Amino acid sequence: MNETIAANLSETTPDCEQTLLLTAPLASEAQLEALVYAYSPALLRYCRGILCSEADAEDAVQLTFIKAWRARAYLKPKQPLQPWLYKIAYHTAIDLLRARKREQTLTMPRAVESGGLSEQSLAALQRLSPFDRALVLGRAVDELSYAELATVLDRPEAYLRTRYARAKKRLAAALRP
Repeated sequence: MNETIAANLSETTPDCEQTLLLTAPLASEAQLEALVYAYSPALLRYCRGILCSEADAEDAVQLTFIKAWRARAYLKPKQPLQPWLYKIAYHTAIDLLRARKREQTLTMPRAVESGGLSEQSLAALQRLSPFDRALVLGRAVDELSYAELATVLDRPEAYLRTRYARAKKRLAAALRP
C-alpha cells in the first residue's frame, strides 16, 4: 500500500476532489486502494453494527468497494463520496441480511466485536431494526449529518430526525437497569 497516496487522499483532498479521482476515466488501482484505506474502518464499523457479525461486515465492505468501483461512472461530479459509499454499504448489508434470512441460519444474533461499544450497548442496538441501527450508527458513531443520512437511507431528513429520536428512546429504555 502506498501510504503517501492514502494520506494525501484522505487528509488533504476534499470529498468533491475524491469524487473526481474515483470517476476519472483512467482511475488507477492505487487510487482505489487509497479509497479502501481511507474508508474501510468506518464502513466496517457501520456494517458490523447493522449485521451483528464481523465476518459478514467484512464481506459487506468488500462488496461495497467492488460495487463502488463498478458504478463509479454513475457518481456525479459534485456528489460527495462518503454518503455515496455509505449508501452502497447500507444496501449491501441489507441484502446480506435478507440472504441470511432466506438461508434460515439466523437463530440468534451473532457475536460482534465491539468496535468501541460496550456489550450492553451492543445488546441494546440488536433490539433495533437494521434500519434504526444504521441510522443510530451513522448519526451517533460516524457523525453523519441528516442530509448525508437522507442520501444513504433514501428517506427525507425530517423523517430521519423523528425516527432517530424514537430509536434513541428505545435505546435508552433498553439501557436502563
